[in-house]
Amino acid sequence: MPIKLIITDLDGCLNPEESIPWDLDLFHEFSKLCRHAADGAGSIPPITLCTGRPQPYVEALMKIFDIRLPVICEGGAVVYSLHDNHAQYGLGVTEEKILGLRAIRAFLETDILPHYPDLLLQFGKEANLSVFSPRPELFAEIVPLVEQFNREANGPELTIYPSHYYLNISIAGVDKGSALQQLLHQVGVAPEEAAGIGDTEGDLPLRENVAYFACPANARTAIKDVADYVSPYRDLRGLLDILEQPQLRRG
Repeated sequence: MPIKLIITDLDGCLNPEESIPWDLDLFHEFSKLCRHAADGAGSIPPITLCTGRPQPYVEALMKIFDIRLPVICEGGAVVYSLHDNHAQYGLGVTEEKILGLRAIRAFLETDILPHYPDLLLQFGKEANLSVFSPRPELFAEIVPLVEQFNREANGPELTIYPSHYYLNISIAGVDKGSALQQLLHQVGVAPEEAAGIGDTEGDLPLRENVAYFACPANARTAIKDVADYVSPYRDLRGLLDILEQPQLRRG
């Protein structure tokens, strides 16, 4: 069955995980591919985004790339459409669970961050939390503290997982896979007609909901082990290489 939609992660795929300038030549090349695909004039089907980043960041990229389909933000907690500027929570997100996440955020701000100057909260999120650190080995110390606080506060069931430089704290059952199911239903594309691109364990739910899955060379081992194709190139160069694979060509 031909692929009708490509869903790609951002950090580690479209751009480096590190806080460094993007390669503008590659960025421009990807932008042209997206715009042609959106017009139905390119060699690949339309592309959309699936990321842990907050909605305002993703909205800006949608305007640059001319992405017209809904995108997934906050690791599946938010689905956003640019054409009507409409954001909705992902399946499984409730007000009660959001209040539980806000309590965890307050705990991080008052009891954790003052003692760990190398940790920073990512701003702009509504139903998900991410802690950044250039020293991700610190996450092993933070996770038990968060879990203990959440138990004592009778908070929501959580899924906590690291990416390269972020510790992501999510509502259990709310992930990129559940949001992708929601998105595919909205746009009328079957999982057998979708392809995914990711690089860390947070992208494993994508693998479970698409027919074809690929990753760049910098992907974690758990991702490479389940990928249909592993590019020999890193980050955006790897993403561009993936988009040249015959499985993703428009039928």
